[in-house]
Amino acid sequence: MAERLDVSPTRGNLLRLQDQLEQIRKGHDLLDRKREVLTRELFDMFSDAELVEQEARERFRAAYQAIQEARMDIGLDRLRWISLAPGAKISVNVRNRSIMGVVLPLLEVDIETLPIPYGPGDTDASLDRARQQWLHAARLLGRLAETTVTVWRLATELRRTQRTVNALQKIKIPRYKATIEYISDVLEEKEREEVVHAKKVKHLQEDSDGPDG
Repeated sequence: MAERLDVSPTRGNLLRLQDQLEQIRKGHDLLDRKREVLTRELFDMFSDAELVEQEARERFRAAYQAIQEARMDIGLDRLRWISLAPGAKISVNVRNRSIMGVVLPLLEVDIETLPIPYGPGDTDASLDRARQQWLHAARLLGRLAETTVTVWRLATELRRTQRTVNALQKIKIPRYKATIEYISDVLEEKEREEVVHAKKVKHLQEDSDGPDG
């Protein structure tokens, strides 16, 4: 049997607890619907995040391979010197959207390529390939960050919502129901005792008002 609340078994408390239980049940239903929505969103976003992460791994693998080829072709010192100059200007625009009160990011990454800091005859074609590969990888960073943060926030809110739903369903609601049932039983017993007492008083009055009274 669920543990009861520590309240006096009065009719006022009974009415108050019944009203509170109704509000708790409504809150439980809202949270349960929120949990369902978050579960669907998380499932969909998790699939997207896996695809983006896989694509990002492939892009960065190709970029690292390209830079290794460029290092072998032009040498490490020359590659380091060229790498000191920025190859692109990157700007990030962050907006937000909300799902069931969970704020999720929308990232837009704009990459503006800058003029190469070397002449066509100064380097090997492998450096140009490496530069293009890293630009491709950089363009994925916005999507990767967006999906990663979205999945993390949805999962965090889903765990929090699930804990609250479980607490309401398994602890709070049963506790209120047990208390309401207990108070109702106590009040019904009091009413029966009052009826019995009233009947006894009535019988005593009738006996005292009899023919010999």
